[in-house]
Amino acid sequence: MRQHLSLLFLLLLSTCPVLARNGLNGTYIATAYSDHGITASGEHTHRHIVAADPDVLPLGTRIKITKAGAYSGEYVVADTGAKIVGKRLDIYIPSEAAAIKFGVHHVHVNIISMGAGTQASTKEADRAVKADVAKDLRSPADEGAATAEDVEAKKVAEQPKRVRTADAEPSVETASNREDSKRH
Repeated sequence: MRQHLSLLFLLLLSTCPVLARNGLNGTYIATAYSDHGITASGEHTHRHIVAADPDVLPLGTRIKITKAGAYSGEYVVADTGAKIVGKRLDIYIPSEAAAIKFGVHHVHVNIISMGAGTQASTKEADRAVKADVAKDLRSPADEGAATAEDVEAKKVAEQPKRVRTADAEPSVETASNREDSKRH
């Protein structure tokens, strides 16, 4: 009788995404990589992409990573790797020096949505992550999809640049008036 209940529970767990997802939330070992190129899903590498074991987190899975310092935020599983087995993640960081400095972290992962393991589901999840990050950058009180690195990049982009005019008087150029000058 006990064996039947255990078998029934395992069957229920494997067929119910909510129960399966809860078993996958938790602590993962995270490292970082900086190789530029095409991921296993066909996407170009960019921020907010992680490599994971597709048997644990299929391609296209959206996750929220915490306890990763400046790299805590929302990510999409878009890559795999031979050394990424079980509850391991490899976070894409564009800078090789920053990826090396990241080292090894024990991070916490919450699954937002499970991917289908396809290129289409990865593209859809990637669009959703980018939208969440953009929303978070507009109003930082949101869910924390943006990483500290995203917030810093936004601050740098918004800083006024000193520009010399023809009469040698310095003027201030901001991101918004740079865009205006491009339109004219």
